[in-house]
Amino acid sequence: MRGLSMFVLQILFVGIIFGQNTFTSKRDSDPKAKVILDKLKKQYDSYKSMEVKFEMEMELPNQPKELQKGTIIQDGIKYQVKMKDQEIYADGKTIWIYLKKNKEVQITDMDDTSSDFLSPKQMMSLYNTGDFAYSIIEERNVNGQQFADIEFKPLTKKTDYTKMRLTVDKKTNKMISLRVFSRDGSRYTLKVSDIIANKKYESGIFTFNPKAAPGVHIEDLRID
Repeated sequence: MRGLSMFVLQILFVGIIFGQNTFTSKRDSDPKAKVILDKLKKQYDSYKSMEVKFEMEMELPNQPKELQKGTIIQDGIKYQVKMKDQEIYADGKTIWIYLKKNKEVQITDMDDTSSDFLSPKQMMSLYNTGDFAYSIIEERNVNGQQFADIEFKPLTKKTDYTKMRLTVDKKTNKMISLRVFSRDGSRYTLKVSDIIANKKYESGIFTFNPKAAPGVHIEDLRID
């Protein structure tokens, strides 16, 4: 995947100092945060499929804020992402990235790396990898909703971001938003507006249909 496409999926799919906490290993993580995450992960793991409607706010250095809305459908390892400027299709073997402004489709093989995007379901598995430490930094009531803000800090500097902040509604057991702080000063905020679980989808929606985009240039980057 390329550029923004990869980063958006890594968020979905994840300038302020990270509180006063110093995290050096997974053992430094907050047990209370783990209780919330375990509960949310259990719910997401029970879904055979997920359709997530989201808004992505991007704050890039020296550029105006940009807001993109989109939808991601995940069914096993298959997925489809639709946004204003691009669409991504993955059927388990192949990935199609449709760049609308360029009128181009890039086709690549779907290997273990390219398929490992972070939908909300994958996000809920991050905290068990040992690559992050996490802690509740705030619990608050907002119009009857009980929010918990959980911050994740990577335990290596090799990542593209310095931290992530996940907001969960404890009462309804739902992911509300994910804010990512990038090392280059960029900020990305993913807000989940709706999740539809266990809906059945035709396999064809996970492949790109060239007839739907006449005149598009096909760039096949697959290895024979």
